Amino acid sequence: MLDKNFVLQLACRDTDINEYLLSLYNIVVQDKYKTIVELGAGQSTFVLTAAVNETLGEFYSHDISILAIERLFPEGKGLLNNEPRFHFIEGDDLITVKQWDKPIDFLFLDTSHTFEQTKKEIDIWFPFVRSGGKIAMHDTAQLDPIARGCRIALDRFLESEEGEKYRAIHLLDTKFLGMSILIKL
Repeated sequence: MLDKNFVLQLACRDTDINEYLLSLYNIVVQDKYKTIVELGAGQSTFVLTAAVNETLGEFYSHDISILAIERLFPEGKGLLNNEPRFHFIEGDDLITVKQWDKPIDFLFLDTSHTFEQTKKEIDIWFPFVRSGGKIAMHDTAQLDPIARGCRIALDRFLESEEGEKYRAIHLLDTKFLGMSILIKL
């Protein structure tokens, strides 16, 4: 079973998300979250699996392809095969959400980063996050014109009436990609 030692090993790799992997793990473990949802699979998938192994929760990873889990971490192939708390849902998360019916403790969003996609994901998925739950969004400090859509969608949401139900913390890393953590009040 994946555990914190595995997370520490992943965090030592030079990837686009390595500086946030321990934070993702710690948010879930420290708050004892049980229902975790990820939109956009990758190295975070392994970390969130390790976290629910610690909290005895359930983890649901949504992505358009199972290959996303291994795109930057090919040696991870097969590591999730015997993880009973890991559930992969293949498909567009804007469609798979139609089958979702559980309150979410922790939602991690790391998909296309375009404004349109991110706005739709915020509108559809955020209401499932329970009061006291958290949301993490990767790449919210991107300088790339397309990827900046993620932060623009987030900022517009936070400026809305619905956004007043959340508190946001924006983090920066050495790669200037960023991550934002939202706490639902």
